[in-house]
Amino acid sequence: MKKHKDEDVENLLNKLPSIEDRQSKEAVFQKVSSRVNKKKRKTPPWLLPGMATIAAVVLLAVFIPVYFNNNNEMFTGEESTDQMHTTSDTYSSSEFEETEEAIPSAEDESEVEEARPEENDNEREDASIAEDDGKESEVPKTEENNVQTVEDTNGFNSLIAGPNIEQYETVTYPGMNGEVVLPLVPVTENLEQVPSTSYGLAERATSDLKYEISEQGDTVTVIFPEDFSVSGSSWTQAIIESIRWDLAHLETDTIMIQTESGAPVPLGNYGEMTEIPAIKNGEYVFKLYQYEGSDEQLLAPVAVEASPSFLEALHLMKESGQALYVKPAIPSHVQFTEVSTEEGLVTINVDHQAWASEQQLLTMVEAILATAEQFGFHAVQFEGINVREFSPYNLDEPIAVPEKINPMIIN
Repeated sequence: MKKHKDEDVENLLNKLPSIEDRQSKEAVFQKVSSRVNKKKRKTPPWLLPGMATIAAVVLLAVFIPVYFNNNNEMFTGEESTDQMHTTSDTYSSSEFEETEEAIPSAEDESEVEEARPEENDNEREDASIAEDDGKESEVPKTEENNVQTVEDTNGFNSLIAGPNIEQYETVTYPGMNGEVVLPLVPVTENLEQVPSTSYGLAERATSDLKYEISEQGDTVTVIFPEDFSVSGSSWTQAIIESIRWDLAHLETDTIMIQTESGAPVPLGNYGEMTEIPAIKNGEYVFKLYQYEGSDEQLLAPVAVEASPSFLEALHLMKESGQALYVKPAIPSHVQFTEVSTEEGLVTINVDHQAWASEQQLLTMVEAILATAEQFGFHAVQFEGINVREFSPYNLDEPIAVPEKINPMIIN
């Protein structure tokens, strides 16, 4: 089979026309030699990496601006959203930003524009106030002294008792370590409901005592149990201070104390006593008491020495270290440039930086109001606090000092 095929191939080749190469051997040799000796052009070794690098740079130049543009848009959107949620708690050095604006319905807006176009803005503001009635409290003024009182705190932690709970009595508790006492106004008839643990309060030092107050309120006698005894100077001091703050609202110079039989009362290192002095103006400034691990804050009266001026008292309110769990009520960035007084009104010029929150400003204002009351003033005018209308106070007008502090709403 193979042989047959070879013969066929041979026959086919014989039929092809003859081809004759008339070139000489020397010519053929020269052509072959020239091709063999011809050098091939090599590709430069840097060409491919260089082209790859250029391609990468081009791609980065195209896609990086797009990527950063998208990221910036996302960041701007997130920042705007966060700002809307946090502006109510964060202040700049010049003003608080408003985060909510009530918008009247289209139908109401149309009616207002048709009826009184020149009063359109006023109507919108009225509608906003009406809709936010449950969120923002109005600040009424007393007719006698034309100063503000406060009834609501718009959800913030107010440390001043409003008129709606002034009928409840002040009850004083020592702090957990006994270094300070804390006058409270529990809104309850049952003091066993007071959440002492969450506020960091010790057991009441005066729970076994009885107060006998004259009808005029100018004479007070405190009755101790017949078998009363006390050990430790800190607890003795807590008892005395608790009595004084329980009765601080009375106009009396001296508080008489005795046992049930009328005998003097043994008060530890103080010996046997028959009277203790009532609280006088200028004896205390107010700072913040906050027990370890607790979120609750209370105004704590801290005794001062040498009868300081009110400006000096404000500076003392910025100091720390007087007692455990007690911290300054005024931020370190706040400076008082001038304090002036006139007929029971004290005017305070304030220089400050950015507020950490509206709560920080509220707490400082109320601590100063409580201290002003302790120094015998009736109202405080703040100057230089660069914020817009501040709930629950209008800082452009005098603010009345409180009669009672540390309200405790018990659910």
